[in-house]
Amino acid sequence: MPIRSSDDEAIGMGGTIAKYVKEKKKIIKVVFTPGEKSHPHFQEQFVKKTRYKETDKASKFMGIKETKNLGLKDSKLKSEINKPFVKKRVKELIMLYRPEKIYCPTKTDNHPTKDHQAVNQTVLEVVDSLRKHYPVYAYEVWNIFNEQLPHTYIDITGYMKTKLDYIKMFKSQWIYMFSLYIPAFIRAIYYGKKNNCKYAERFYKLR
Repeated sequence: MPIRSSDDEAIGMGGTIAKYVKEKKKIIKVVFTPGEKSHPHFQEQFVKKTRYKETDKASKFMGIKETKNLGLKDSKLKSEINKPFVKKRVKELIMLYRPEKIYCPTKTDNHPTKDHQAVNQTVLEVVDSLRKHYPVYAYEVWNIFNEQLPHTYIDITGYMKTKLDYIKMFKSQWIYMFSLYIPAFIRAIYYGKKNNCKYAERFYKLR
């Protein structure tokens, strides 16, 4: 599950993660950047340490099996992904774990730094270079437009509270997370109606 920084997946697919963990699926989280630019008034090393600590605690709470941190520069992913070792490392992780499904942010995600699009691009380029077919799905974080792609819904009715609790665990990001918290809740209700259930998350099928 490649993500830009450790909190994106809480908004986009926190309920689905909780559902998969309940089904005994092993979740591997790949974090491209610790998000050190999120608090410009603090030293970057302090922010990194805080966010890594939050990530470990939140992942343990959710039952995520492993978290892999690539340690790339926040807000610089469009240039960082061109470094040979980045795609090599992503490829190594995919070949190591041979995932049943891969999830990443959508290419139309409206994140200000465009880092989410960079993660999307990297994942697809790596997957397309492999001989084995891996299903790839995209989740929504900052999205305001629908993508014209095949999509599917996952019923998270029994996991909505866990999703919301997961979001709240990223306390250092609460200013940003709060702006996404209510839209995520409203989206879950709307998608639930589309899926004939109370709450759901939507994913675009990319590969």
